[in-house]
Amino acid sequence: MPEYGSLEYWDERYTNLTIKKDFDWYHGYPTLKVFLNKFFKKKDKILMIGCGNSKLGEDMNDDEFVDIINTDYSEPLIEYMKERTKGRIGLEYLTIDGRDMKPFFKDNLFDHVFDKGTLDAVMCSDDDNENAKKILLEVSRVLKPGGFFIVMTYGSPESRLPLLNNPIHNWTTELRMAGSNENSQMNQCHYVYICNKNSENGESMKHTFPIETHSHFLNSSIGEVPLEILKL
Repeated sequence: MPEYGSLEYWDERYTNLTIKKDFDWYHGYPTLKVFLNKFFKKKDKILMIGCGNSKLGEDMNDDEFVDIINTDYSEPLIEYMKERTKGRIGLEYLTIDGRDMKPFFKDNLFDHVFDKGTLDAVMCSDDDNENAKKILLEVSRVLKPGGFFIVMTYGSPESRLPLLNNPIHNWTTELRMAGSNENSQMNQCHYVYICNKNSENGESMKHTFPIETHSHFLNSSIGEVPLEILKL
């Protein structure tokens, strides 16, 4: 298995020709658009952590999102993405290690944070989960009360909830499954963890959740959860 948790692996990957092709893990904006627009507003300040050479930020920017900061710890990648997106307004790329964002971002800076595969990559070579824990601490620090940290992953509740549900993060977590149609089964879906940051005194901010009605559900290891249908 590739060393997905290694900076050397990503620097090598992003300095060869494959960097010239955009690549989206799991889903791109065309299928994520309806789902993300339920939680993110066009003027919100959004952090994309571990952006890679995804087109997600560019596509959202084309869809009039005006304050997106994309971060990755691979400098060759970020330099390429800066060049690729030169001249865009409201779309920024920064070389930042998600385990320590203090030199760059103050507390409670972002309305929302989105992770699509970053925790998965980190946990591939993080046996004690220390790197994942550091990233989550930093995400909870920079996320505003009432904001959403949305994680799209292959990670089951048994592997992700012990990390996400640490009280130190001061957020409330919901699980949904993301499939391509209403007949999608568990093994055809991604897990989507929606972490809603509590108020400074620990009170739930659930009123910031979109009002919605779900008509499709799947039976997960923690019970019945809503199925989000992601399609064009």
